[in-house]
Amino acid sequence: MYCVKNKCFIFLLFDVCIFVFIKGKCKFIEKYCMLKKLYIALTFNLLFVVLQAYPQKTAAPVPHALKINLDTLSGIIQQPDYFIRQKKLLTFIKNNIQASTPGKLQAVQDTFNTFFAKSNLLNRDAYALFMRSMVLNKQHELKAAEAYMNRAVQIVGKRNEHYLSFQFLSHLGFIQTDQGNFIGAIYNYRLATQEVVKLKDKFKDNRPQASLNINISDLYYKSGLYAQSLNYLDKAWGLIKDDEKNATLLSSVIYYNKSENFFRMENIDSLRAYHAKLNEPRNKNYKIFTYRQRTAYYINLLKHNYALAISQIKELQQNKNYVASDLENQRLGDAYYMDGQLDSAKMIIDRLLAADTENNHPEIKYHLYETLAWIAGKKGDYKESSNNFALALQQSQQNNIRLTQVGTISSQIKIDETENSYIQQTKEYERERLWLIFIVLIAALSLIAVMLIYRNVKQKRHYEKLLYAAQKEELAFINSHDVRRHLTNILGIVDILKHSDNKQEDYEQCERHLLESAGMLDEAIKHISEKLN
Repeated sequence: MYCVKNKCFIFLLFDVCIFVFIKGKCKFIEKYCMLKKLYIALTFNLLFVVLQAYPQKTAAPVPHALKINLDTLSGIIQQPDYFIRQKKLLTFIKNNIQASTPGKLQAVQDTFNTFFAKSNLLNRDAYALFMRSMVLNKQHELKAAEAYMNRAVQIVGKRNEHYLSFQFLSHLGFIQTDQGNFIGAIYNYRLATQEVVKLKDKFKDNRPQASLNINISDLYYKSGLYAQSLNYLDKAWGLIKDDEKNATLLSSVIYYNKSENFFRMENIDSLRAYHAKLNEPRNKNYKIFTYRQRTAYYINLLKHNYALAISQIKELQQNKNYVASDLENQRLGDAYYMDGQLDSAKMIIDRLLAADTENNHPEIKYHLYETLAWIAGKKGDYKESSNNFALALQQSQQNNIRLTQVGTISSQIKIDETENSYIQQTKEYERERLWLIFIVLIAALSLIAVMLIYRNVKQKRHYEKLLYAAQKEELAFINSHDVRRHLTNILGIVDILKHSDNKQEDYEQCERHLLESAGMLDEAIKHISEKLN
């Protein structure tokens, strides 16, 4: 506004000078009407300039409306399966908070809380605390974020909401890791692991345990114990590598965390390999662009191409698609120092130390004070250099205390892993024992069944033999009595007829007996046939 007013004043002064000049020359102009027209034109010009200089009221910009898909949210809340509802709802809340700009975070919370109240959602008070903690964590207010998450954990713990307890404890551990409270972090990770065990029948995959391993690896990374951090990342990958869906979701996080470790270890070959993996199309994460760009300038820093790295960091800090953090300023200060731009490096480091953010760990401060000491030494200010080295030493001592805590944590983790391994082996032994007993019982029953079948078959054969013998005797009896008796009668009649002198008369007398004996013989033969069948 001041710039516009100054310009208008200059134009006004210029027009007045022209008017005075013309008025002084009027006596040399014969046609006064031309002067009059010119005077009118200058008057309008002066009026236009004054109006331009007058401040105009402009409409305030209307902020963009918050875009939360309430239809999707309604569909999630109406999900009949309680476990799936909780799982989808937390994911939906986290995605909206992570994707929101700082100016919209409060609106996001208000929208969710209003919708939950109208829907009379169960545990809506716990969800509200969880959201508030997520927002504060995003704003780097870690102590307040920890307090809100603690309250959420206590609420769902009293209600035996195991899935919400698992999620809230995991987030609480992550916040405490950022604070440098490693004892608190590992304690909550252990509690989260116990909740996972309680929900084992609900989880169809190993993603929860893999996520916990990633969080523990982050704890080791921030302690400077890179080998242990990589070990837990390998464990996480081992749990999901054969699960295509979860491998797609978590691969980018694992690859990026490994890249951070390799950068700190100055292992440029491994860093390049995982940078290439991050650029594979299958990686899906809302921070994937950030991961790819950050590891790209990490490679240039390790290649000592500091000028290019400085330009990359500056461009990324202005890029709206890039999720910047204090890491960029730390790396920028290091790049300036290594590039010989000592004043720029000192300015950034002083600003980082003055901010004194909650996640400014002793390890980071040690590095910053040490860099300041080297800068002062190169400038010849040895007193300032000595003071900074003393401050760096203090931070180093604090860092050693933290490393001692990490050592204690490491022992606790190993004890937990041993206990879990023992419990799992015991359960496996119980399962194998039950299977063995079951197999023995099946074998015994099978043997008894075979013996019974064999005995039955043997008895059947014995009875068949007895029956055969009885039938044989019966057939022999029929043959010896009925068949032979009737056959003997027929043969006798035939013999009488053979030796008869009056065959016609004798036949007429014997015909009836002959037919009766033949009929009886036929009946006897039929009876034998039935017995044989």
